[in-house]
Amino acid sequence: MRHDSSVDNILVYVGSNPDDAIGENILKLPFLRSIRETYPEARITWVGGFGPSMFQGILKPLVDGYIDELITDFYIDGGPAELFRHWQPLKGRRFDLVFDTQRNVIRTLVLRRVKHRIFISGCWRFFFSDQKPPEGYSRQTLLTEKLLTLTATAAHRSIHPSHVWPLDAQWTTAAATLLPDGSDYVGLAPGAGNKETGKCWPLDRFVALARRQEDKGRVPVFFIGPEEETWLPDLRRRVPKARFPEWDRDTIPAHVKGPPLAMALAARLRVAVANCSGIGHMLAAGGAPMVSLYGPTRPTNFAPYTPMLTTLWAKDFDPSGAIDAIPETTVESALEERFRDTA
Repeated sequence: MRHDSSVDNILVYVGSNPDDAIGENILKLPFLRSIRETYPEARITWVGGFGPSMFQGILKPLVDGYIDELITDFYIDGGPAELFRHWQPLKGRRFDLVFDTQRNVIRTLVLRRVKHRIFISGCWRFFFSDQKPPEGYSRQTLLTEKLLTLTATAAHRSIHPSHVWPLDAQWTTAAATLLPDGSDYVGLAPGAGNKETGKCWPLDRFVALARRQEDKGRVPVFFIGPEEETWLPDLRRRVPKARFPEWDRDTIPAHVKGPPLAMALAARLRVAVANCSGIGHMLAAGGAPMVSLYGPTRPTNFAPYTPMLTTLWAKDFDPSGAIDAIPETTVESALEERFRDTA
């Protein structure tokens, strides 16, 4: 990848809403990687939301070396009054390159007031941007691809970073301990945030899928988050050969946990099935071939960034869009096809 040494200081503005969606943050990692690989010596300042950032907490191990500064108190409401309130935003700061990743016009106009050399924004089809997308650009619907278009616009060339996020040895070593060589592991992620919105395919169907994998001599690996801890006893009883590596972790250091461990475990899987969820995006970013299940959310907008993906959308099976409309047989067939692809 060609590097640009003329850019020393970069501002990335993601938004002013609270930074509380882990899946969306995982989807932004390829964009962050594309910036770091294109401008390896630049200082990257990230405005990810107003208030505490996940990149300061649960996702911090993933972005060390990628983000140099986090700003968590730069709030732009999005209403017209902000044009009068922010006469000199980030006063005293100047950036060689500003990436505006959102589409609210007022916020874009405020950000253009930040002192800069080059301003890149997709708002109003790049109307406010100092540079336009490279030749051959077409409008994207996937969030990650939209963001990568910004880097491509700044660099005047196509940008296609790897979908697999690089991890330190402590994570990959722990994953190999928890899921050692010699078995065909099938990942199952039955949970999701905001379960009340209908994002979860029925748990009983995940269990049935896991038991059929056991019958084929494979090892089901369940990815269960803290909010689903109460599911563990029943799942252990119903799928006795399954692994629960994020909970059965006595053989690895206590501090090796969280999203980086889940991503490292993903690299040990032959295939994974997940709802539209943070863990689903982690598994994709770790390199697992994916079958992703969608109910109320649209896969055309929020599918994982990976070429090894099958998406199943409930509305393709029933106009109501209820996720339980996705048949078990269809999910199993998609799983088997992905499994064969990795043979």
